[in-house]
Amino acid sequence: MFAAAALTLSVSAQQSAHDNYVGVNFGGGLNTMLYKPANGQQSVGAGFEAGIHYARFFNQWAGLGVGFQYSWANAYATYNWNEVTTGLTHPSNPHTPYDLTTGFNNFKERQNVGVLSIPVEALFRKAFNDRVALIGGVGLSLDLPVHGAYYAKSGSYSTTGVFPALGNYSISDMPEHGFSTYTTTQNAKINNRAKVGGSVIADLGARVALNDNWGIYVGISFGYGFSNLLAEAKTEEMIMINATNPAVIDYRGTFDSNETSKANLIRFGLKVAVDFGWPSTKEQERKAEAERLAREEAERLAAEQAAAEQARLDSIAAAEKARLDSIAAAREKAIADSLAADEAYQARLAAEAAEKARLDSIAAAEAERQRIAAERAAHIAALKAAGESVTVHFETGGADLKFKPEEQPIIDEICAVMAEDSTLHIVITGHTDNTGNADQNLKVWGKKRAEALKKYMVGQGVNPDQIQCESKGQLEPVADNSTREGRAQNRRVNIRFE
Repeated sequence: MFAAAALTLSVSAQQSAHDNYVGVNFGGGLNTMLYKPANGQQSVGAGFEAGIHYARFFNQWAGLGVGFQYSWANAYATYNWNEVTTGLTHPSNPHTPYDLTTGFNNFKERQNVGVLSIPVEALFRKAFNDRVALIGGVGLSLDLPVHGAYYAKSGSYSTTGVFPALGNYSISDMPEHGFSTYTTTQNAKINNRAKVGGSVIADLGARVALNDNWGIYVGISFGYGFSNLLAEAKTEEMIMINATNPAVIDYRGTFDSNETSKANLIRFGLKVAVDFGWPSTKEQERKAEAERLAREEAERLAAEQAAAEQARLDSIAAAEKARLDSIAAAREKAIADSLAADEAYQARLAAEAAEKARLDSIAAAEAERQRIAAERAAHIAALKAAGESVTVHFETGGADLKFKPEEQPIIDEICAVMAEDSTLHIVITGHTDNTGNADQNLKVWGKKRAEALKKYMVGQGVNPDQIQCESKGQLEPVADNSTREGRAQNRRVNIRFE
């Protein structure tokens, strides 16, 4: 019931969780009694509680607490039934017995009780941060009922007397004899309240430190009275006519009648507390030691931070030097690259000039080649147009070509032109002198000499399909065979253009 003061947490570096706490707490909620009326319907009620407490912690986590707590509890009972008591003696006619019938019509009674409790709890605390912590407690409390009362809140009851000896004579409208309908609110103290009891209690909530000493707690509390609040069982009915004054009705209530013999105290609701904490000598020593350790830690952290700052500055200086060196190296490299690029540019220009000269040379050579080819083609075309033939001479008795200095150039011209112009065709005719057998000269040596020239021309790139060979032997001499010079003139081949 007082764990609201169990924990003090710091809101700054100077605050701490103390060993001792004292404070006040208050709250409310379901504060009621649980019981079972014999003939009615019970319902719970609300109430409040307030008290003072003291807590002593043995370490940061656990402690013990004690206090004084006052609780105010309420409960309700509603009745709708007829109560019959037989064999009674009426003060107005003590010699004639009668039966008393009491009828309850939505008759509602409220009970309240004030209990002074002495709680003892084991306390636990767990910090979430420097300001807020979860706290709790479980234990027992000694419950001392110090006040009790009951009140008739609403509804009505009626009393009726029946006299069997008088022929079941019934009286229901004589208030002077106690027989009537009553709606007046009744109230009286609870007489059956002297028994001391006990409860199981528990608390759970959060405490916020306001400064180094003061704190506020908000949570829930629970208590269950495991002992009976009622001292002894009663046998009297709730409603009876007064034994000396029949005009007076004795109203005893639920707890002072035979309606119930047991009631348990139940408490559950919100709990708010404000407390003040202070350190013990041991805690002060712990705090001083903690402060010394904190100073040493702060000095160590300061030294580490100074070393880290110096290392950072050194790193910055090294990085700056590296940056400047990198800039200088990059500048030198840029200059070198520029020079290399300029040299490369000059080399490229020289290479381009050399390439241009080479291409110009190739173009000039090609132009010269084309000019020579054109001259050759024109020469060959002129020969063809004029119907002239080209002659190549051979040694006596052989078929080996042996050009005269003036013969080979024209043969090579013909080969070059025919290699480029596939439409040009020639006929090679082989001739001999009159040395030897005339038939051999016609069929062999003239033919071989024509084939020898064809072979040469094919070797120069002429398509063999462009060349036709024939032999005239010694039949068409161009000079006198009786002389050596004439025979040399007759050993020949002639090229005729088709």
